[in-house]
Amino acid sequence: RYSQQFIDLIDLQQNRFTTLPVKDVLNQKVPQLRFLAQLDSEGYFQTLRSKLVEGKPESLVLTFDELLRRTDFPQLMRELLSTLESEYHTPVDIEFTARVAEKNGSPNVQITLIQCRPLGTIKEASYEIPQRVAETDKIFSGISVVAGGMVEGIRYVLYVRPSAYFAMSTQDERSQLERAIGKVNAALHNENYICVGPGRWGTSNPDLGVHVDYADIFNTRAIVELTGGEAGIPDEPSLGTHFFQDLLEGQIYPLAVNLNRDIFNTRFFENSPNRLLEWLPGAEALKHCLRVISVADYSPQSHFDLVINDMNGDALAFLSREKEKSGEGRQLIVP
Repeated sequence: RYSQQFIDLIDLQQNRFTTLPVKDVLNQKVPQLRFLAQLDSEGYFQTLRSKLVEGKPESLVLTFDELLRRTDFPQLMRELLSTLESEYHTPVDIEFTARVAEKNGSPNVQITLIQCRPLGTIKEASYEIPQRVAETDKIFSGISVVAGGMVEGIRYVLYVRPSAYFAMSTQDERSQLERAIGKVNAALHNENYICVGPGRWGTSNPDLGVHVDYADIFNTRAIVELTGGEAGIPDEPSLGTHFFQDLLEGQIYPLAVNLNRDIFNTRFFENSPNRLLEWLPGAEALKHCLRVISVADYSPQSHFDLVINDMNGDALAFLSREKEKSGEGRQLIVP
């Protein structure tokens, strides 16, 4: 269930990039297959002992177990990352290729470094959740897996209505939604806004959440994933894992809100005027699903702030009147 299901590759016959299911690619013709995959036999993984695959090739699962246990790949990666960190004076994010070949009957791993860059992080800061916020001023509460922080001056919310999203019956409808989100993101580039919607944002499976790329949401200050209740999916948020490093470098907070236990101001999200057509003319067909909410429409001369506690990851978004604040921005730092 949690193993890699698809492989990106070059189709030499068609001379193009493509993505195929793992089961359509793995077979006994794959070099050094035993270092890459194991056989799923009645719920247990079996290591391949020879080039012959006992059972159906469809039972092969990518685990890389033998690569990690029987080769020097982990040690090479430790040395590579340590060397780069020493030179860059900070942890790095890398792209690489690895090749496993036989040498004197033993596996020989060759790593090619393609590129590296400093690993973006959010600087930890101490923030406490305000205790004297009126219930009517609370927009939502939730959790985050990143360091404590604060996003001030949020004036707009891009909201995907869960019930309308999962009622979409065709992939074409969801593709139109994805394109619309990207266009609204571009239109709001000078505004403080956040994205709120059902399930795992960035997933390749639109049945599990909103299928978008990082390029569709890079101007947002936070991504808030709704689970449970009317969100229509179990409490398994991705918390940004589909483009986590991009979020950190973009200083974007990933959060999750469980509609069964957390605060979610339905009146704000569902009853506020929808300004979608002001930012994206011609998107009438998506008004039932995609909403652009101005905080000032709900509470005049107001924005809302988002605070994430650095001790337990609890988060709270709440209204703040303009006269109470003099500045705004993101309290996030990328070294």
